[in-house]
Amino acid sequence: MRYLRIILLLCLSLPMAAQSYEQRQDSVCQIAFWNVENLFYPGRDSLNRDSDFTPDGSHRWTYNRYFRKLEHMSHALVTIGGWQGLDVIGLCEVETDSCLIHLTRRMPHYGYVHYDSPDRRGIDCALLYHQDRIRVLSSRAILVRLDSALTTRDLLYVCARTYVGDTLHLVVCHLPSQWGGSAESEWKRQRAKLQIQHVVDSLYEAVESPRIIVMGDMNSAPRNDLTRLKNMALPERWDGTHRFRGKWTTLDQFYASPSIADRAEMRVMDIDFLREYDRRYLGYKPRRTYIGPRYNGGVSDHYPIVLRVNGERRKD
Repeated sequence: MRYLRIILLLCLSLPMAAQSYEQRQDSVCQIAFWNVENLFYPGRDSLNRDSDFTPDGSHRWTYNRYFRKLEHMSHALVTIGGWQGLDVIGLCEVETDSCLIHLTRRMPHYGYVHYDSPDRRGIDCALLYHQDRIRVLSSRAILVRLDSALTTRDLLYVCARTYVGDTLHLVVCHLPSQWGGSAESEWKRQRAKLQIQHVVDSLYEAVESPRIIVMGDMNSAPRNDLTRLKNMALPERWDGTHRFRGKWTTLDQFYASPSIADRAEMRVMDIDFLREYDRRYLGYKPRRTYIGPRYNGGVSDHYPIVLRVNGERRKD
């Protein structure tokens, strides 16, 4: 945690936000998170090819499908942001910064933070931020080591200043999956949460009443299992963010420190064009990009979530 403490000192030593930030004390800050299901940059075999199929008839991840997914993603993010727009967007399952460059070209007010992680699938966490309303002060990737030889996706830590004068400490994460069974893989998620807890504890040591938001795909049902933080997905007021074999689970969650949780509310954004009818198990489910090898034309097998944080009223 030594490097994190250094970054915190640099973050706190920077000047306060501009006066125009301080004047907007009653505004709402909107923070989204979305597992975007394998946002991969097309490989070399897709260059200059219009066909969506390989010579043997199997499916190919082409530029056509890649850019179609980006268009749908940007449309969804603009839609869920409403008239105000989203201030911060956490993402997971992003392959390279090329994907973020192409996405932010469709969302011109946004910048991004991204680091390559050691994940064996090549998927990382990333953060988009509205450059007119958020100023990134510092950032870094934090390694999550499960054992002496096994690592998973890095945690992405970002310290940022909002237009209402808040300094936010943001952690974007994608915990290990339930591959091999939920019970058998639980130790991996607990090891990753232990690293998150180390980050939270370090922030509390360095800052008085820090404003912390942890967001991510936790790959398990919501629990209040990080001390000094509240899980904003509890109590659950919706079906969930991910559906597997007809069963809903809220895998995607926000945790927030009391200074944030007391003035915030989480929502699941199950908007119409992100879902489809589940013919096998009935009801609706997120419309994913692929179902096995079959291209399905959707965006993700997860719904995005949004945390709306009300601004603090300050005394003159």
